[in-house]
Amino acid sequence: MNTRLWHDCYEKDWMRAFPLGNGRIGAMVYGDPHCETVEFNEESLWGGYQNKEKNPAATAVLPRLRELLFSERYVEAAALCTDNFLAQPRAVRTYESFGEMTVSFADEAPYTDYRKELLLDEAVVRVSYRKGDAQYTGEAFVSTAYDAFVYRIQCDTPFSCTVGYCREKDGVTTALSADRLRCAGQVTFPTTEWHGEGGVGLHFCADLKAVCDGTVTAAADTLTVTNATVLTIYVSLRTNYDVTTYNIDESTDPAIGAAERLSSVSAAAYDTVRTAHGAESQALFRRVALMVEAPCRDDLPTDERLRRVQAGESDIGLYLLYFHFGRYLLQSCSGKRATLPANLQGMWCNGFAPPWGSDYHTNINLQMNYWPAEVANMSDTVRPLIHFMKMLSRFGEETARELYGADGWVIHHTTNAFGRTGVHDLVQCGLFPMAGPWMCLNLWEHYEYTADRAYLKELFPILKGACLFVLDFLTEGPDGYLVTAPSNSPENTFIYTDNNGERKSEMFTYGATIDFEIIRSLFENTAYACGLLSEEAFAARLREVLRRLPPLRVSERYGTICEWIRDYEEAEPGHRHISHLFGLYPADQINETDPVLYEAARRTIDRRLSHGGGATGWSRAWIINFFARLRDGAAASHHLEQLMILSTAENLFDMHPPFQIDGNFGGTAGICEMLLQSHLGTTDARVITLLPALPPAWHNGKVSGLCARGGLLVDLVWKNNAPVKATVTASCDSTLRLKLPCALKAVTAPYTVEGEVLVSPMHKGEQITIAFEVEE
Repeated sequence: MNTRLWHDCYEKDWMRAFPLGNGRIGAMVYGDPHCETVEFNEESLWGGYQNKEKNPAATAVLPRLRELLFSERYVEAAALCTDNFLAQPRAVRTYESFGEMTVSFADEAPYTDYRKELLLDEAVVRVSYRKGDAQYTGEAFVSTAYDAFVYRIQCDTPFSCTVGYCREKDGVTTALSADRLRCAGQVTFPTTEWHGEGGVGLHFCADLKAVCDGTVTAAADTLTVTNATVLTIYVSLRTNYDVTTYNIDESTDPAIGAAERLSSVSAAAYDTVRTAHGAESQALFRRVALMVEAPCRDDLPTDERLRRVQAGESDIGLYLLYFHFGRYLLQSCSGKRATLPANLQGMWCNGFAPPWGSDYHTNINLQMNYWPAEVANMSDTVRPLIHFMKMLSRFGEETARELYGADGWVIHHTTNAFGRTGVHDLVQCGLFPMAGPWMCLNLWEHYEYTADRAYLKELFPILKGACLFVLDFLTEGPDGYLVTAPSNSPENTFIYTDNNGERKSEMFTYGATIDFEIIRSLFENTAYACGLLSEEAFAARLREVLRRLPPLRVSERYGTICEWIRDYEEAEPGHRHISHLFGLYPADQINETDPVLYEAARRTIDRRLSHGGGATGWSRAWIINFFARLRDGAAASHHLEQLMILSTAENLFDMHPPFQIDGNFGGTAGICEMLLQSHLGTTDARVITLLPALPPAWHNGKVSGLCARGGLLVDLVWKNNAPVKATVTASCDSTLRLKLPCALKAVTAPYTVEGEVLVSPMHKGEQITIAFEVEE
């Protein structure tokens, strides 16, 4: 199983650097033979601070706003909403770089035999090359146990170098001793029309120590290493962010924490730190293995393999490497040390003005980041997301009251590390009050996959608060249904004819289809939880409202799923968001049990694609999951290929473009969906489907460690595109329900067959192996 990315040449390009991370600290290692450069990030280093958003008198104008919407006076409604709903300040500030470490070598001779590699299962970057007769070998990692970055360079002849650390904005570097540097400062930010008043924010501190077998001396802001054959550099990063309040803690000095971590890691033997890191990384990474019989191309550099695929060659192994890279990324940016969830760029941010602020977008992007978490056996990575939603649900209670006069809590389409929940940017896209209910699906999936009743009790207040908001927000529309107003289908525009007969376009409306799909998901899941937690009266209230929601409708014009409350024409038929198929994926409302909607979903995707849809990396990744749910392995495989060809950088980062990490996670989830699905049935009776959308070229293979809903772990072997053997292990008391793909050969436990489904009760720790009859 290939789990190694590598390059055989160096180019100074952030999008060719390799990422490392322990959840809190991120590093991008360039691999420069003359001046090694590592850019650092730390999850909490954001511009701004926690400020109370000023919300205008929105509640008072809500009735008038709804009157305008219901009479299709959308432009007037948008103007009224802009004046009364936009938060002040109207935009969140950005996530920022923590600065760069440089190791500038005195030997500037030409280099040969260059190799830079990222070992996914060890979470280590290695760089090796020759300069004349001197062989250089370096490696870097971010230790979870010691919560610090470690870099070691060795050479078989003595070398000299200069070590520096610089943060171009707000940071000042000084030498603390002959072998230590400190870069410290306070984030500053300017006054802007959208971001509001400028000022100062988080304090930060980066401490660095160099240890070698030569000599180390210090200048004002650099260290000089002389006549060393081994150099080890340790870096510790700290801010005064408080994750328990999502605010700045002025009583905390980050220099103290940084110094403590640096002292701890540098006092330990390097081999001890390195061995512990490798063992912990492998224990996580090796939970899942995926192999497919195919020609091996591991002798080619990863960037060369990508170029060949982009030129039309087949390379199944590269797709498998992409899958494992996606798992590695989530473990690295939302792992054990993480206290905040993965943002738009995971945790790896270049500079001080990243695309979209590297913020949290909650109209699909943050949700997509965690799509592979459960099924790909990384359930523990969801922990910071759970805490994030606990905090946002508290902050969102005030926003729900002030904007909508509603109970419960609400968030909209963007937020940050300081817990902002208002309407940001533009009302057309920013007013998305279904963001919170959508986020609840990610939290609910954690329960479905783990069946952890204690967690369900912890989760229930968040679910109930989201439901309470929706119950108050829903209002009776012109057709007698309960509808959301205002509403939008994320970032997409429709064309309509106004009351004067003029054709106009607008995003702002009421009753977008995705809203009702999200509400159904939220209410049905919460009602199920109510049954387990003795909240039957609340469940009855939810079920009554469910009966009054508009049904999913098929367009008379195109035979597609309608995206809005009316059968409007799209202004951009190839739009990147395909929000009205939320019910197909990630939810489970559109499936083969309703052939009309199932086929309409297929036509919806086909129409999007025929007009250029899927042009962004994350959108293409979503399409992979759609086709997997439609049981079309050929189409899913084609769009995985297109994701690699059109939207993947040479270090395998996803390109929106530019870099945006959600496509990596969506693509990884899509591969899981091709191999295993468990969304059909009811919450207490989910049915597992094996190889529902296997790519036709993946004839023979095996996967181990994938997870199914109900607390089940699945290992699977297939031959000639059909399952040969499945082994299922229960992590809790459960019942295996397996859709039979073909005739049974043997089962190692008692079972019954109900229709096409094998049913077998299982106790925690029990394992069942099922063999199938396969045509040779």
